[in-house]
Amino acid sequence: MKKLILLLILWLMNMNLFAQDSVTFGKYRKFTSTILGGEVTYLEHLPEGYEKSDKSYPVVFMMNGQNISQFANDAATLDNLAGDRIPDMILIGISNTDVAGNYWACPNDSGYVKGGNTFSAFLKDELIPEIRKNYRTNGYQILAGQSNTGLFVMYNFLFSPDLFNAYVIASPMFGWCPDFFLNKTRSFLKDNPGIKKKLYISYGDLDYVQVLNHMNNYKEALKQSPAGLTWKVELIENTGHVPFSTLNNALLFFFSGCTMNAERKKLGVPAIKAHFEGLSKEYGFTVNPKPGVLLDMAFDLGDEGKTDQAIEIMKYLISLYPDSEVNFFYFGRLLQKTGDIESAKENYNKALDINPGYEPAKAALNKLNK
Repeated sequence: MKKLILLLILWLMNMNLFAQDSVTFGKYRKFTSTILGGEVTYLEHLPEGYEKSDKSYPVVFMMNGQNISQFANDAATLDNLAGDRIPDMILIGISNTDVAGNYWACPNDSGYVKGGNTFSAFLKDELIPEIRKNYRTNGYQILAGQSNTGLFVMYNFLFSPDLFNAYVIASPMFGWCPDFFLNKTRSFLKDNPGIKKKLYISYGDLDYVQVLNHMNNYKEALKQSPAGLTWKVELIENTGHVPFSTLNNALLFFFSGCTMNAERKKLGVPAIKAHFEGLSKEYGFTVNPKPGVLLDMAFDLGDEGKTDQAIEIMKYLISLYPDSEVNFFYFGRLLQKTGDIESAKENYNKALDINPGYEPAKAALNKLNK
């Protein structure tokens, strides 16, 4: 019943979302590239609360941003997972059209890879600085590509490994130049024993032969990876070329430790803090448990009569997210349950300081004052 009440409160708070005339999931931006020799377009999708915060965020650079359905799918994936599974992230969809269409990653007859080298230089010297200049980024960068652009992502991983922290590849077309990528991967893994990167590759069981005929050999080559390369090659059943679940599965793989699973929910606050401090060290930016997860844990502990533990969780939650009226309201309810009326009133008032129109806190205070 208590969870139902909270869901109703959250629903009422977000009713304005359904009163809009349209749904917007991205904005177009343009800038001129000297390296590519013309104007480049990209799409942005910002995490919820970006405008009101001062936080810095990881960035997913997605190739084929001109594919609106793919961009919308990836934007929705980030929004859905950010609720309880992964850190909030910025999505940048690179439109690989016009001058930005020259990313081809297979060598010509002389062995030179002009398109791949040029586009990697564009990413390093122009696009990444452009994004860092215009958005609050924290330095953690993921490059994602599909099909032919997936081939480029693999090329970038092998030839410019300092640019990105992680790589997401859907259905790479290895068949266009299989020996080139297979041989380079084997030598790269041998020559870079200290590499610390993350790599996820997906393909469908109904994929193109240029993908299917080469994935087993590539997977075997990756088995020789040094310990610092965290990798996964995943066959997605009943799926064709470029599985739409690719980014979802990749991010859950990269950030598996961020999920508060059943075992982690049994931990006390000190152990939870230690776990996320370890993750922050691994990723190089601050990672915290999601507010909705902690609030749900406090609800469950309160329902089980473990009020002291619920209060401990709420104190931790508010220390991480001090700008939520919902957090202060529920903390007030817990304190009221223990008989600490003055502290309960204090937290209801803090909820109203954040949102003067927050009716649940008003009602709770009026009832106590009577």
